[in-house]
Amino acid sequence: MRGRVTLSRNGILLFERDNLVVNAGLTALANLLGANPAGQCVSVVGFGSGNATPAPTDTGLSANPAYYNAVGAITIGPGGGVAAGSVQFAYQLVLTDYAANPLTIQELGLFGNIGSATFPAAVGTANPSWAATTAYTVGNLIVDSNGNIQRCTNAGTSGASHPTWATTIGATTTDNTAVWTLTAKSTAPLPMIAHVVVPSFPYTGGGSYSGTWTVSM
Repeated sequence: MRGRVTLSRNGILLFERDNLVVNAGLTALANLLGANPAGQCVSVVGFGSGNATPAPTDTGLSANPAYYNAVGAITIGPGGGVAAGSVQFAYQLVLTDYAANPLTIQELGLFGNIGSATFPAAVGTANPSWAATTAYTVGNLIVDSNGNIQRCTNAGTSGASHPTWATTIGATTTDNTAVWTLTAKSTAPLPMIAHVVVPSFPYTGGGSYSGTWTVSM
């Protein structure tokens, strides 16, 4: 199998690269290439900071920090500009992917999600843990007691002990006079389907990135 990955920023192509389809994802990918909707478990794109050469035995991104986001439209060929025997996945990084900032991206991974994890997710970030009786401003990111990333959406001072944190993406937690919104969970997806190393670029929250990942027989 072979594949092709593209990424653009604000509509300008940044790169186009061949990927490696790894052993762990062959069954899930075969379901999609056979136009079997019930087998569609390819659902996540990962953005990683490692630059190790992809290998058929890879089961995950090569280094943390890493950020994972659900894919967008899935197009199974023939149709939609995609050839027979190919599947194309759309993906993006936008201004609201707060937990991806900052991240120097050097690799991408295409994943299934047999564990039914929730996305977006961030693993190995440098965000600080929540602290008691601390003043927070809008936009501050912390790691809560569940390992998830919360974003301050109402400035204030945290309480003397940690609150009962929201566990649903987009849900809020009142913490004394501060309010937090859950912006990313902490569980990486499995299995990996395909892996590619890309030209290094920093994601700092500015601009809109979008791309496609096409895998063919």
